Amino acid sequence: MKLHLIGNSTLMEREKTAFLASRKAPPEAYAATLQWISTLSPVRDCILCGNHSPLEQETFRLLLAIRVPAILFLAETFPSVWPQPLASAIAKGRVLAATHCDDTVHFATRQSAQDRNRVILSLADRIVVGHCTAGGNIDRLTSGLPNVNILSR
Repeated sequence: MKLHLIGNSTLMEREKTAFLASRKAPPEAYAATLQWISTLSPVRDCILCGNHSPLEQETFRLLLAIRVPAILFLAETFPSVWPQPLASAIAKGRVLAATHCDDTVHFATRQSAQDRNRVILSLADRIVVGHCTAGGNIDRLTSGLPNVNILSR
């Protein structure tokens, strides 16, 4: 699978922690994720993050705010214009945007999101799950994998 990259491609060489979350997450998942984010360091950490679920979106927004290097992995093609402050973070080398999708995938689909999650997991050294539903897609994808920390079920 070919990856398309925009931004600081040297982030791919770093040790990376994947962050995934189910689309529906209870308030306690947000609290647990916020606690985990508070332990991150801009010097030590690099987070691979999707943007499909609200919890993933909020996590990425917070990563930008605290300047933790991140790889934003999309389940669709790149937008024609990047929103601020993402554009600024890409320009400053704190973010790498990545996608496995070509120019024909303009919106994330269930399949493109599942494929994106598989790619994220294959690139990660560690995995943090903000929330997963027992027996759901993320639970099945991470079951049996090493170095998985599930913050909320």
